[in-house]
Amino acid sequence: MAIISNKKQFILYIVLLAAIIVVFNVVSRALFVRFDLTENNMYSLSNSSKQVIEKLDDRMVAKVFFSKDIPGQLANSRRYLQDLLEEYEAYSKGRFHFEFIAPDDNEEAQNEARGYGIPPVQAQVIENDKLEIKNIYMGLVLLYNDKKETISAIQTDEGLEYLLTAAIKKLAATDMKKVGIVTSGDKNISTNQLQEQLRQTYNIRTVSLDNEIPLDIHVLLMNGLRDSVSLDQLYNLDQYLMRGGKLFVGQARQVDHLQEGYAEEIKSNIFDFFEYYGLKIGRDLLTDQKCGQISIQQRRGFFAFSSAIDYPLFPLIHNFNSENLIVRNLEQVRPFFVNEVAPADSLVHFIPLMLTSDKTGAISPGMVPQTTPYGQYSMVEGYNISPHIPSSQMHNPTMASFPLKSKTIAGLVTGPLQSYFADNSDYDQREKFLSVGENAEILLIADNEFFNDNRAAGIPENLDFILNSVDYLSGDQELVEIRSRKVTTRPLDQLSVGARRFWKWFNIVTPALLVIIFGLIRWRRNITKRKLLEGLYD
Repeated sequence: MAIISNKKQFILYIVLLAAIIVVFNVVSRALFVRFDLTENNMYSLSNSSKQVIEKLDDRMVAKVFFSKDIPGQLANSRRYLQDLLEEYEAYSKGRFHFEFIAPDDNEEAQNEARGYGIPPVQAQVIENDKLEIKNIYMGLVLLYNDKKETISAIQTDEGLEYLLTAAIKKLAATDMKKVGIVTSGDKNISTNQLQEQLRQTYNIRTVSLDNEIPLDIHVLLMNGLRDSVSLDQLYNLDQYLMRGGKLFVGQARQVDHLQEGYAEEIKSNIFDFFEYYGLKIGRDLLTDQKCGQISIQQRRGFFAFSSAIDYPLFPLIHNFNSENLIVRNLEQVRPFFVNEVAPADSLVHFIPLMLTSDKTGAISPGMVPQTTPYGQYSMVEGYNISPHIPSSQMHNPTMASFPLKSKTIAGLVTGPLQSYFADNSDYDQREKFLSVGENAEILLIADNEFFNDNRAAGIPENLDFILNSVDYLSGDQELVEIRSRKVTTRPLDQLSVGARRFWKWFNIVTPALLVIIFGLIRWRRNITKRKLLEGLYD
């Protein structure tokens, strides 16, 4: 082993060691060799982001306006953001650059931030042993050619990579793809929040089935129909598909009237339309033992109170097709009032996407009681969707019976598809009529209001599924992987009644047994010690 014998060798050794450390840091920043042990590599840039940043044709600059003195919980976000930007820069082939600007005491920088749409945000900080409210900057702007995209506030790590990659992709795109949403006459259905989410990466247009669907609509979203539609409307939808259109639809067999305790069966020609393409929607309303809850009013004597009970018509879906990009990384979807979706025949190319649990039940249509506003009952045709509460007026045993195995509630059919009007002489002779759609795709989930902000679309897990589906159908599959990386739910495994009873008594008895055993050990040790002492003094 070499021995440092003089001051000159020592200095040379220190300089060499420092040079090695510097070179190692430079190389590690360029190669980003790191050990990320988190699930889905949460703190490493995804392959999709690398592909997006590598496609940049020109220089892109990220200006990050971040205050220096920020609370500790937000400082981690700054470090994570810087790590991400460094990785983007490394994989951009020299086309992506970033800079951090602290605008705290710099009026010019503050004006620049406001010009980009980045206002200060209020945060709680502790200064001089006092809790104070302070204005801080935590935003960035991406500049590309003459375009810009602003993220006004970065307050969490969750979804940050998705926001950045989506913004980069949007800026670099020469022409944003268009998503159409079929208009609905129902005032209770709103898609404003959904449209706001989609606008981050797509141009949004409202579409009416009364007119020909524009050729530049890449994906068409449609809530379920509640009645039959005209043949002209079906023809417009059919020809959109024949031109290679992608349809994402939420269509069920019933309209729920939850307050009145029943659901009305939908009579529509839309079911024949979808069945012709290979998607058969079952008539039975499905229940699932793994489900959400509803709050109901109950009365005990003179007292009325609210309580939450399981409601099997709100299934919690955890069973996904692990081979399909849309759903393989999802953790949960929460639809409402669903039916089975099955292939109409063995020839169709049908891909199941999500299924109920192996404890599934079914409610068939028939004559059921309807609750009037005055608390009285009348018989109507439909489905009994009253919750099941034993020993009460709400006695609906079908809600507590789950004899069936898993049922598919969402599926994808891909082309080629033959036109629904191929043998209809009133339509197949029209100019520009297409009889076959080679690249047509239909994604159907059996929830009639899946694109309603006030229902399914307002739930974050469902929104992830919607956005994944739109990206997949439009061919923008790079963002699907990133969006699905975040962890949203970790549901506990359901235990049987016997298992719950065992663990209940185990937790009650075990501490007492441990105390008794500890006491017996101490008692035995005291006896042994006493005998030893007696032996010493006898």
